[in-house]
Amino acid sequence: MGQQRQYQPVITRPDGKRHLRLVGALLFFCLGSLSVVCQAHDAQLRIAIYENLDYPLNIFDKNHQLTGGLQKEFTDLLAKKISAHASYVAYSRRRIENAVIQGEADLMCYSSPGWFDVPKEVSWSLPTFPQVERVVVMADKPGLENFPQQLEGKKLAVQLGYHYPQIGTQLTEGKIRRVDLTDVPGMFRMLHLGGADAMISSDSEIEGYFKNYPDKRALYKVSKTAFSIVHTQCALSHKSGWKIEQINAAIQSMLDNGDLDKIMRRYGLSSR
Repeated sequence: MGQQRQYQPVITRPDGKRHLRLVGALLFFCLGSLSVVCQAHDAQLRIAIYENLDYPLNIFDKNHQLTGGLQKEFTDLLAKKISAHASYVAYSRRRIENAVIQGEADLMCYSSPGWFDVPKEVSWSLPTFPQVERVVVMADKPGLENFPQQLEGKKLAVQLGYHYPQIGTQLTEGKIRRVDLTDVPGMFRMLHLGGADAMISSDSEIEGYFKNYPDKRALYKVSKTAFSIVHTQCALSHKSGWKIEQINAAIQSMLDNGDLDKIMRRYGLSSR
């Protein structure tokens, strides 16, 4: 038998420039596709929350892991609307602002430019939930509804480090005596013991106290008139990959659908 002839495949190569352009295009396509896949699977919205704010804003389990609350419901839905996965890290009041500014977290909500030391270091969203402050007195005392007039001449339990511009002049002139405390339960105790005539706190903190101590609700009277209303916002880090336009579009959708009102009602909070 004669030797079988072996055929070698003939490879036709494009010229060098065309070949490089083809390789470059394929590489760009592959990298672009990989980016889309990674973004779809790994898009994360890192949310900073206050470690010391409990029900109804935050609900923690025994290991202090966030399991529910107004903030989680809201930001879980916000993340869903921008196709992101929400992850949460708790920070102290002293650390949370800087964590967002430095990009450790993408977003924090239930905040306000007036509460930030350097509000221009972040981007601010559309208004979301209002924080409504009210005046609390003992149930056997006359209710207080006219501010600041009815507060003059009284000792007022407030939170240490908080500013109350509505009564700033009266505090400076000594017409209202400020009694500073570090936490809301301490304010309620001070009021009950007679160390203060009234106290100021937000709807959420008042409701949180009564949730933890339901037997004490009947001991106190909460003003129907709001002492102050702050329309809270979300602060987005300038170092975040997310854009404020994405956040605002999600918030606007929730406003249009009535989602924010529904969440507030679930936790017994008022918008005014």
